[in-house]
Amino acid sequence: MPVTEGQQQPRTAMTALSRLSAAALAIFGAALTLCATPAAGPWWGRAGLQAPGALVAARPHPLALRAPGTGQMRGPAAGDRRGAASAKPPVFAYYYIWMHGDYWTRDKLDHPVRPFPGNYNSDNPAVIRWQVRQARAAGITGFIVSWKDTPRYRQILPLVEQAANRGGLKLAMLYEALDHARQPLPVAQVAEGFRYFAATYATNPAWYRIGGKPLTIWFGTQRFSRAAVARVTGPVRRRILVLSSANNVAEIHRLAAWTDGDAYYWSSVNPAVDRFYPGKLAAMGAATHRAHKIWVAPFAPGYNTTLIGGHRVVPRDNGATLRTEFATAIASGPDIMGLISWNEWMENTYVEPSLTYRYFYLKVLKKLVGPAP
Repeated sequence: MPVTEGQQQPRTAMTALSRLSAAALAIFGAALTLCATPAAGPWWGRAGLQAPGALVAARPHPLALRAPGTGQMRGPAAGDRRGAASAKPPVFAYYYIWMHGDYWTRDKLDHPVRPFPGNYNSDNPAVIRWQVRQARAAGITGFIVSWKDTPRYRQILPLVEQAANRGGLKLAMLYEALDHARQPLPVAQVAEGFRYFAATYATNPAWYRIGGKPLTIWFGTQRFSRAAVARVTGPVRRRILVLSSANNVAEIHRLAAWTDGDAYYWSSVNPAVDRFYPGKLAAMGAATHRAHKIWVAPFAPGYNTTLIGGHRVVPRDNGATLRTEFATAIASGPDIMGLISWNEWMENTYVEPSLTYRYFYLKVLKKLVGPAP
């Protein structure tokens, strides 16, 4: 699955006043530092808007932030910009609900902690409640729930909603539009899946809202034509937000008219080797923000697909990889941070407590993000 990055630098104001004493200069310099406005940052900061709000108070949709008839962004006074640009965006972890049957007996380098939850099934309400509690304690704002319209997922998703409402976690939906062979699903099936989600789940308070609309992501948009994307998103964007999963700037531009932003799923980047990575994330974040849309930047603790036929290994380095990718994602000015992942055990990107790492990665994450809002 995919990934992203970015970079921003604050601007420091300097003024020379030769007639002031050394003590007065120090005081004046300190005041300038406190009042300096960053020259770069997420679109909501540059436009004078507040940072993405707490769980209950949703941030306005970027497309609704233009003053009528002007094309100008509207928001709080310029004095509020410094606080907006410095605020950390919420962290959402990609969350999978496909654990059942013989899942835990195949191709695993590690397993969940025991005795509980152990090799769990995704339809176990007690496990879901435990996962929500652990995520919230680590500073995670929400789960990005992998979903498509199947009988089993129709059974599980309400359980996740219930646990999220009870535990104070927010949800976004990731529509899995590729099959097991990585081929695109029929457009009619994808369209019906989004329609069903909007009609069935969108009113539940568990879903994270921006401008009053639940946040969703369409994974695999690069495999669909522009006309197909328009066919799927056109009927539902009045009720939900639909982000693309573009993996480059050109793809963001291709789909901008028919989507509400981009969530790049880049699980396999190696920050120690892929030197182009920060620049690529920065460019993707900037392209998304120029269109006044939502940017979800990815970060991961490591990656290993050797047991499922892959060759790519990104060492965890005792938390160093997670710290580096977190910093690089933050530098791209995201509206949301996309943690890859809570529980992807096939690609070994999980931070869920395990037999090998115990609770180590949740502790690292908590230090990085601080308490969840």
